[in-house]
Amino acid sequence: MGIERNDIESVPCNLCGSGESEVLFQSADRLPGGAPGHYAATTDKFGAYGTIRRCLRCGLAYTSPRLKPGEILEEYQETQDQDYLRECDARSMNAYLSLAVIRRYAAGGRLLDVGCATGFFLNAARVSYEVIGVEPSCWAREFAEKQLHVPVAVGTLEEACFPDGRFDVVTLIDVLEHLPDPMSTMREVFRVTKPGGIVYVMTPDIDSLSARFLRSRWWGLRPAHLTYFSRKTLAALLEKCGYEILYARSYGRIFTWQYWLSRLSNYPAFLRRAVGSFIGRLGIEDKFLYLDTRDSVQMMARKR
Repeated sequence: MGIERNDIESVPCNLCGSGESEVLFQSADRLPGGAPGHYAATTDKFGAYGTIRRCLRCGLAYTSPRLKPGEILEEYQETQDQDYLRECDARSMNAYLSLAVIRRYAAGGRLLDVGCATGFFLNAARVSYEVIGVEPSCWAREFAEKQLHVPVAVGTLEEACFPDGRFDVVTLIDVLEHLPDPMSTMREVFRVTKPGGIVYVMTPDIDSLSARFLRSRWWGLRPAHLTYFSRKTLAALLEKCGYEILYARSYGRIFTWQYWLSRLSNYPAFLRRAVGSFIGRLGIEDKFLYLDTRDSVQMMARKR
């Protein structure tokens, strides 16, 4: 890694702009990303996350150095993730968990899903909303349009150039942590949201109990994640971009037992063996399990 690379950059804190930070975690591979599978949602590439820093001024955690934004976008454009489709029923059910919260604050109207992936959330949401998504992955966008028949704009939110105040609801589900400049994206979200409209964000919580206990072995530390929010720093970002926080709590998910087992690949071996033995004895590999590990946060906010 002594060779100089022009696709790598060091960045300051995205929330407050400070360049003062401390190293929080550092993997053996100090320059993350760029390897096959790193940018897929179902990746098991948890270890090569590079250098994660914590801002000494505001507490935001982020990866630096890292790939430049153009390189990251190119990776997402080319990403394919067939394993993502294996849990399609569970992903649809998870969409309804989020919608149950969203409908409390906006029962209808226009909804934009930023980073909509293969469109399972849009497919569930169109029962109540006029929907459209934005997605850079050509593979995911094609699936959403051809298989689920939901509309998806090409590229990033900024490239879509939606009119001012277009949407009643904007959602970013497992997206904000992937963005090179979450502050800029949230300001664009603010622009395209109607006055009084809402934004729903869900992201891993680096200050959760399990993240603090597992430290460098926490599942949330992965090459594709660039910013690691806590409830405090996520709320600060939304408030700085003009939103009033309405709701915040942990987010649980539904997946098959077999999927949950696969997520333990970075956890202690004895735990994987015990859970695997339990699942095998009961024959419940394809049965669904709702589990809230308390290390993801969902937050709802209203445009002031």
